[in-house]
Amino acid sequence: MTNSEFSNDLPDKPASDNGPLNETPTDNAPTDASASNLNRKDRLRARLQFISGALASIAAIGAIAGGLIGYWTVWKTLRTDVFPDKHQTQREATARPDIAPRLSLVVLPFANLNNDPEQDYFADGITTDLTTDLAQMPGAFVIGRGTAFTFKNKQIDFRTLGKDLGIRWAVQGAVRRNGDQVRVNVSLTDVASGRDVWSDRFDGDRANLAALQDQITARLARSLNIELIQAESRRSEVDRPTNPDAVDFTMRGWAKLYEPQSKIQNAQAQDLFDRALRLDPDNVEAMIGKARCLAAGVNNRWSASVVEDRKQAIDLIDRVLSKSSTSASAHLTKGTILLFGHPEEALAEYDAALEIDPNNPAVYAGKTITLVVTGRAREAFSPLQLALRLSPRDPLAFLWRFWLCHAHLHLHQYGEAIEECRRSVNLNNSYWYAYVDLTSAYGATGQLEQAQQSLTELNKLRPDFTIQWYRDLTYSISTNPQFRREIDDILDGLRKGGVGEQ
Repeated sequence: MTNSEFSNDLPDKPASDNGPLNETPTDNAPTDASASNLNRKDRLRARLQFISGALASIAAIGAIAGGLIGYWTVWKTLRTDVFPDKHQTQREATARPDIAPRLSLVVLPFANLNNDPEQDYFADGITTDLTTDLAQMPGAFVIGRGTAFTFKNKQIDFRTLGKDLGIRWAVQGAVRRNGDQVRVNVSLTDVASGRDVWSDRFDGDRANLAALQDQITARLARSLNIELIQAESRRSEVDRPTNPDAVDFTMRGWAKLYEPQSKIQNAQAQDLFDRALRLDPDNVEAMIGKARCLAAGVNNRWSASVVEDRKQAIDLIDRVLSKSSTSASAHLTKGTILLFGHPEEALAEYDAALEIDPNNPAVYAGKTITLVVTGRAREAFSPLQLALRLSPRDPLAFLWRFWLCHAHLHLHQYGEAIEECRRSVNLNNSYWYAYVDLTSAYGATGQLEQAQQSLTELNKLRPDFTIQWYRDLTYSISTNPQFRREIDDILDGLRKGGVGEQ
């Protein structure tokens, strides 16, 4: 199966290059201690053991009485060592974007060697699945699919790519499909030098596509000196589809789902997932995809039966989670379904997704708006900054920038709100929500000329927009009293900006 292999393992980086994640403790114990020193150490060790036992007893009592600040500090330190923070790499990459994490990479869109644009979905699907798998590797920092696909069919300057995205490695490849036979060529590139440090060829058939992807992920992980953890980073056996035609419809459905969102596009994607499920009712990815379409229909108010569609979407996701609770995509989808109406439950689903996949920018973004609608706008900025670090060129960046604007507006931070909403408009001038917040922010700060300009743009996109209509819309999202008080302040800014009541 192997075509060529330049290196079995990547050369180790010096500790000074890799940062604090790769620091190793040094043993400073003396080797020439005298017997008396050893005895003294033994006595000290015995005392420490006694003290540690006493501390355990004090902890039990002190938990009731209080006054365990020192003990709690020690426990937090121990907890960090025993239970490593999965989000540490992402936070460090966001705080210091000029330093690329050691295991930072992007999976570039695989080339379709069939010379048939209709087969692009197949290569794209393999790229997306590989991104998802690698994103769950311990300690990895993986650029999101949305940003990665902006490089599709483009010449790549790897050094520029590395600087722009703040990464060290790039995965690239090509897919050729001949009937049911599939060949995938994959290489791993050091972006600093532009040199391929490993490449391989994988052959399989369409019926065993998941197994083929597993081989690729395992080989890449081994090349990066990462030990895959079965429970966290691999699809379980029960998730594997059994019908290759159903797999094909599912891949087409996801390709359609990633296109710019519209009512027609959403319906087309759902139809493809339905066709997959008729062939294989237990296809996990098709169930998640259909649930995602139903959620989009409900949240965008395209649905003719909101209650029925929401229930069907929840039922689909619960079926998936009953088979395997380690699907980050399923938890993300359930969070999306619950966001409008049950935001507290949605927040729990987003947190569950991030425990599995700490590299998913869509989850961080979803958590941002959920924090806003649960009255916790001050906590909303960090997740969105992580999302933008993981996918700085994401097609949904206009939406994420609006959510930043919205969080600032909820906190009466009008200057920052205006700045972020302007960024949102520059990325997508047809997204009407941004004009709502701009009108309110300008109205609240007495900038009435600018408020009138943004209101004019809003009325072009939503001529039916009124204070009462928007109040009903936003109040339907959440019953949280803090959120509603903040919405009332936004409505007051809209009044001052010239919006009519009814």
